[in-house]
Amino acid sequence: MATKTRLTTAGSTRSSVGRLLAGLLLATTAVPAAADLASVLNQRCATGSHAAPVVLIHGTFASTRRAFSSLAPALHGDGHCLFALNYGRRGPLGPNGIDDVSRSAAQVREFVQQVLERTGAARVSLVGHSQGGLLAFMVANEPALAGRVARLVAVAPSINGTDRVPADLALPHCPACMQQGRQSAFIQALQRQRRNPEGVQSLIVATANDRVVTPVAAQFLQEPGVRNLLLQDLHPGLRASHSGVMHTPELIAVVRDFLAPEAGMNAERAPITATATATAQPGSGQE
Repeated sequence: MATKTRLTTAGSTRSSVGRLLAGLLLATTAVPAAADLASVLNQRCATGSHAAPVVLIHGTFASTRRAFSSLAPALHGDGHCLFALNYGRRGPLGPNGIDDVSRSAAQVREFVQQVLERTGAARVSLVGHSQGGLLAFMVANEPALAGRVARLVAVAPSINGTDRVPADLALPHCPACMQQGRQSAFIQALQRQRRNPEGVQSLIVATANDRVVTPVAAQFLQEPGVRNLLLQDLHPGLRASHSGVMHTPELIAVVRDFLAPEAGMNAERAPITATATATAQPGSGQE
């Protein structure tokens, strides 16, 4: 793209953008060594599989391998049939998850449709992290997938954007970065719509130590069918960053319980504590 990246000259803006991008990049670095996922992803589902196929959706600058190297093997061990893609590149060698969010949503939607066709399943479940959580809600609202999404898990989702992206940020090489700002036209338009479709049972999980999608309370939705969980409500001493939370036993246990077929998954009943007033704790973690 010929247009050069422009940042405002204010030092605070540069600092804010730098911290944001550093936090997003940690999604690809500050995690345990990635497991070999080839044997658990995009394979033929076992005959009589007991649950809807699960599609995993990574976040900005991330990848399936780095985001789900801990969670995917656990879900596979529970008998789930798992599928995933790396989306949102702007060129064959570019990072994932940086393209226009609407184009990425279309890419994920097409993948989900392929999963449904390939497996013959009536419905799928979606698990997304960060931008992947935002995309999960967008995809679930696609007319082509009406009634085809059973459950949705969004971990640290940018569903309402983040205040770490300045309103005047110009970053043409990463449209998704600009669009995920809380004041962006994209997020403003999204907030005027219902995000959780009727009939979809959804769980949003946040960590108080998140310094990428802030304020933390903005990760939650107060809509029918949505359960909001601040992970520290269940585990007060837990320290987990925006990307690191994906590799904590506490998060993995919550997701496994929510997706368990035998749970019945009435979105209004819980042994999971709901909260809508989470605030980040200064100095209590890193992104």
